[in-house]
Amino acid sequence: MFRTAKAKGPDEMVRQADEYRIGSTTEQSFAAAFSLYRRAAAKGHVRAQYVLGTMYESGHGVPQSYREAAKWYEKASSQDYHDGTCALAFLHESGLGVKRSRSYAIELYEKAAIAGNARAQNNLGLIYMDPNGPEHNDHAAVTWFQKGNMSGNPSAQTNLGRMYEKGLDVKRSCETASVLFKKAAKQGNTTAKRLLAGLYLFGLGVDRSETIARHLYLEAARWGDAYAVAELERGAEPDESYVPAMKKATDPSSQLLNGLAHLDGSRTGCSPATAMYWLEQSAKAGNTTAMYVLGQIYENGFGTETSVRTAAKWYRWGADKGNGPCAYNLAYLYENGIGLDRSAGMAFELYRRASESECDDDAKSDALFALGSMYSDGTGTERSPELALSAIRRSADLGHASAQFAAGRMLLEKDAAGAAGYLRMAADQGDPRALKLLADMD
Repeated sequence: MFRTAKAKGPDEMVRQADEYRIGSTTEQSFAAAFSLYRRAAAKGHVRAQYVLGTMYESGHGVPQSYREAAKWYEKASSQDYHDGTCALAFLHESGLGVKRSRSYAIELYEKAAIAGNARAQNNLGLIYMDPNGPEHNDHAAVTWFQKGNMSGNPSAQTNLGRMYEKGLDVKRSCETASVLFKKAAKQGNTTAKRLLAGLYLFGLGVDRSETIARHLYLEAARWGDAYAVAELERGAEPDESYVPAMKKATDPSSQLLNGLAHLDGSRTGCSPATAMYWLEQSAKAGNTTAMYVLGQIYENGFGTETSVRTAAKWYRWGADKGNGPCAYNLAYLYENGIGLDRSAGMAFELYRRASESECDDDAKSDALFALGSMYSDGTGTERSPELALSAIRRSADLGHASAQFAAGRMLLEKDAAGAAGYLRMAADQGDPRALKLLADMD
C-alpha cells in the first residue's frame, strides 16, 4: 500500500502525481499517481483530467480503455485544453473507444492546431497527405506540416521533409529535405534518421557517404525500424504510405512496430500514450528492442517527461536478457552517475556484456571503445595498456572514428604503418585530430 503526504490542493496533488507517474524522484507507481490525479480531476483540474485520459489510453495504473480515455479527454477539451482536444481527435480518427469519424477528427484537430498544438498540426497534415483519403490535399498537408515545423515538432519536420523530397506541392529539393530530416533526427525521430540515411546513400542534397548512411540505418534499425533493417539486408520494402488505423497486433514484433508508428507520427497519427501501450505490451512479451526504445523514451523525454530512473529500469531488463544497446546505455548511466549512484565497476561489467552480445556494429564498437578507455585509465578494472589497445583496435575495425584515432595514436611509436592506417580511417570520417597527426608524420 502506497503512502503519500496529504496534498492541500489540486495543484499539489498533480505535482505529487507527476512524481509517482514518471518516477523521477521516487519509485514509479502508476496506482499512486492515478489516485492523486483522480482527486485533482474531481476538483476540475484540467491537466489532471487530460493525464487521466493518457493513463487509460496507455493502461498505466488502470486497465487499458480507450472509451474511458475519451471521456477524460472530452472533459479536458471542454476547458480548451488543446492536448486533450488533439488526443480526442486521434481516437475519433482511429475509431478507438468512440465512433470513427474523420470529419469530426478534422474539426477537433483544426481547433487544437489553430491554437498552436504541434501534434495536432502534424496529425492534420497526415490526413491531408493520405493519397487514398477523400480529404487528400497536398497543399493543406504542406501548410500544416510547415506550422508544425515552425513549432519544432519532429514528426512534422519529418513529414515536411518527405514532401520536399518528393516534390509534393513544393519545388522538389533534397537539400531542404535533408535539413528538415536532420532537425527531426536530432530530436530522436527514427523515420527521419532512416530517410536521411537514404539521402546520404545516394548523395541527394548532401555529400554522398555510405559510412554516414550505414550509421544512420543502424541507429534506426536498433529501434526496430523494419525499413532500415530491410535496407541493411538489401531486402525489398514498399514505399511507406499513410495508415489511418493500425491493425490490432498480437505478437511482440507487430506490437513494437505499432508503437514506433504512433511515436514517430509518419505513417499514422502521433499518439505517445498509444505508442507506450504497444511498446510495453511488446516489452512484457520479452521483446528487448521494445525495452531499449522505452529506455530511450524516458531518458530523452520522447513524448513524455524525462526520467532517467525509469529509463534505467527498462535498460536493466533489456540488459539482463542480453540486449547489447540496453547494457551499453545502462553502463553509461553508471559510469557518469546520471540518475544512478556512480559505479565504475558496474559500468565496466555492463560494457563488457555489451561488447560480447549479439548487436549491431555501432553498438558493439561503442562498448569496445568504452572498455578500452577503462582499461587504459584503470577505471573500474585493473589498468592494462595491452587490453586497452586490443579493445580499441577491435572498436576501430568496426568503424568507430574516435577509436580509430586512439588506435593510431597508441601505435605511433611501435607500428608507424599501422598507426597511419588507423589515422587515415579516422580522417576519412572527418576527424581533424587525425588529419593533423598524419600531416606531422609526413
